[in-house]
Amino acid sequence: MWLIPTRNRPDAMQALIASMEATGCVPECAIMVDGPAYDIDWPAHWHIHQSTEHLEMQLALNQLFALYPDEPCYGVLTDTSRPQTKEWASKLEAAAGTSAISMCNTTKHRMNPDTGLRRITSYVLGGDLARAVGWVWFDRCVHLYGDNVWEDIGYGLGIMRYLDDVVILALLKREGEVPVDENHKRLFQGKPYIEHDRQAYVAWKRREFPALMERLGAVCSA
Repeated sequence: MWLIPTRNRPDAMQALIASMEATGCVPECAIMVDGPAYDIDWPAHWHIHQSTEHLEMQLALNQLFALYPDEPCYGVLTDTSRPQTKEWASKLEAAAGTSAISMCNTTKHRMNPDTGLRRITSYVLGGDLARAVGWVWFDRCVHLYGDNVWEDIGYGLGIMRYLDDVVILALLKREGEVPVDENHKRLFQGKPYIEHDRQAYVAWKRREFPALMERLGAVCSA
């Protein structure tokens, strides 16, 4: 199952669907529309959910995870993802299996400045791994650092699988690839969340990460 949160971006969501259709690969997806419903052409086999309460990234993804708790694996996309490769979904799903993490080539070759390791964007989590952790997006934060956390876990356990031949573009505001909109204000229920999320990630990494890694070692094999 592929999980996609989206908020106030019907045009971006329609463009994501079009990019999937162009590859000939439109996998089963669960969508959380975080706000007003979209009047777009949804694929018939997709599961569309809507929240009238503002959720933001973390709650939107984790609510979808709660609705579909028993999947073999979970792909995570945003509405600014653009798949480019035929069979992109099945290749990533096979690489992740039930207990690893697979990630794609975005063509940007972004590296984490703190670790020097390749950044994760669109990815697939093995279902057993996600269930052992308890979430698909870092649940201490509103929106940010979910990618950092899965990088910490995946590289730390040696279970990160990079597929250079699977390209999913990740459109970025700072490179002028997506228009600036209300989502970029980084507000949740009227309050800025950037510093909150940073502090939550730092505290988690110091206090909870070592014990989590020890526990996950029994679930995951390199």
